[in-house]
Amino acid sequence: MLFKSKLRVHLYFIIVNAFIAMLIACRYFVYLSEFPTDILGFSFLVSSVISHMTLLMVLLGIILIPFLLLPNKLSRVIQVTVLSLALLILFIDTIVFAQYRFHISLVMLELVMSGQVVNFSFMTWFMAIAGIAIIWLAQYFLLVYLEKNVDRIQQWKIGPKFSVLVFICLLISHSIHIWAVANVYQPVTVTKKYLPLFYPTTANGTMEKYGWIDAEALEKQKSLSLNSKSDINYPLQTLQTQPVEKPLNIVFIVIDSWRADTFNADTSPNMWNFAQSGKIFNNHISSGNATRTGIFGLFYGIPGTYWHAMLANHKSPVFIDRLQTLNYDLGIFAAAKLTNPEFHQTVFSKVPNLRVSSKGNLPSELDQDLTKDWVQWFDHRNKSKPYFSFIFYDAPHGFDFPTNYPHRYEPMVDEVNYLKLNNNTDRNLIMNRYKTSVHFVDSQVKIILDKLKQSGDLENTVIIITGDHGQEINDNMSNFWGHNSNYTDPQIKVPFAIIAPKLSESQIMQWNSDAFTSHQDIVPTLMKNYLGVTNDVKDYSVGEDLLGKPIQRDWLLASNYSSYAIISPQSILEIGVVGQYDILDKNNHPMKDAQPDHKSLQEALEQISRFNK
Repeated sequence: MLFKSKLRVHLYFIIVNAFIAMLIACRYFVYLSEFPTDILGFSFLVSSVISHMTLLMVLLGIILIPFLLLPNKLSRVIQVTVLSLALLILFIDTIVFAQYRFHISLVMLELVMSGQVVNFSFMTWFMAIAGIAIIWLAQYFLLVYLEKNVDRIQQWKIGPKFSVLVFICLLISHSIHIWAVANVYQPVTVTKKYLPLFYPTTANGTMEKYGWIDAEALEKQKSLSLNSKSDINYPLQTLQTQPVEKPLNIVFIVIDSWRADTFNADTSPNMWNFAQSGKIFNNHISSGNATRTGIFGLFYGIPGTYWHAMLANHKSPVFIDRLQTLNYDLGIFAAAKLTNPEFHQTVFSKVPNLRVSSKGNLPSELDQDLTKDWVQWFDHRNKSKPYFSFIFYDAPHGFDFPTNYPHRYEPMVDEVNYLKLNNNTDRNLIMNRYKTSVHFVDSQVKIILDKLKQSGDLENTVIIITGDHGQEINDNMSNFWGHNSNYTDPQIKVPFAIIAPKLSESQIMQWNSDAFTSHQDIVPTLMKNYLGVTNDVKDYSVGEDLLGKPIQRDWLLASNYSSYAIISPQSILEIGVVGQYDILDKNNHPMKDAQPDHKSLQEALEQISRFNK
């Protein structure tokens, strides 16, 4: 086939694939929090889908043009393979977006592949591979058909007509976006995040020149945006301390993806019964809906929005610094790797000979290896020194437990296939598998607790039992599965108990069990009451001392990889990286005509900027 003829076939092949991409992209808007009913919002949505999906396909088409010079069969295989992969990635991205409301990116792909967001089963991978094969065959037959009928198709003049349509849509979408950004028109600026790799034009300088800009609204939005600067002033003041005559041991037992409603006598009996000797807080909010920000707040006592600054500076928490000053023996045991997220460069950056991973192929195997290693460490530690131990289990994150584990909640699915999850999935089958994984971890924690009891160390040990974040199982029937996608209770409300020796009844009861508490309270509580730090808590944390005078809170702060949220008992104010926001109810539904609480917003902004230079 002559190059000119192959080029015409290639053009029609790209046009057909552009239409397929548009149809796939419509899946993104099924989960719009509020479908645009105004003319600007609707026009932007339609014109953006048409123009953006076409441009993505055209870009691939241009890249493929040199391959048309190759022999027919080889060039055909390359064309089909590249475009098939592109459509498959787009389709998978719609699935990811439906469950987590973010697109596939290099950062998120790294997290997925490392198991930090979801654990894909064998069946999930098999379906993905089968999908590639089916799409590839369909594309191959389409290309062959176009090659045989190119002369007849050319008579319809599809190319010029389609080009005019795309050009008009391109002008409409970018013009609307230029105006919307300059005037903070959220029905448009919020909609753009639904399309992958979509960066429509802005022209605030030109709009300001002609007076077509809302400067006040832009300034308000800018004040809400996340600050990614790496200059930090943490702590605000050098720690002032007093001698600690006999430092107590401190143990953090943390379970990845642990829902608050599975901390009970049935699902986690060993931890539940043990916690009865301490204080259980029923309304505890993690500092994030993802591991990075959940663990960050637990150790630093400040919002996860400071993550990038701490990582850039390899700045360890003052909590760990104080433990090392008091010559604590540090035993850090995590099932998942501590290198992703980069806890080895943040939380534990000063811990020598850090154990960064466990051995095993499945989360349950990693948890068992963790327990074994902890017991060995505990038996051979330096008994003349106090110790701090961080024990981080992973099985509920992967819905995993040993094949022969006896205590099972039935009926349940054999595995969690994320590609098949939707609003019609029976969540009870998923929930039963999840509860079984929690029960398994509880059996591992029993080994830890029994060891502490047998050693006699309980009389001199403070134990924290909690989770890094929750795990939604489509609780709100909005097709959210897992975490890192919203700030409703299933994703951020976690179990929390503190068990400590000689804690007087009057102290322990000052804070009510139903008080609004946060991960950010744990560090100041320990520093002030057990580690001899006399500074004002605000010098190194945004939390409160849970053993001090109770504080009435109207809101708490949580964050993830690209947003933060002001969470109250009645609502959620979610704010994106550039300051765009949504006001949602506790089921993640938009609250129409609601306005931000400016007092809470101002206080939250102070927290996320307090430790910036």
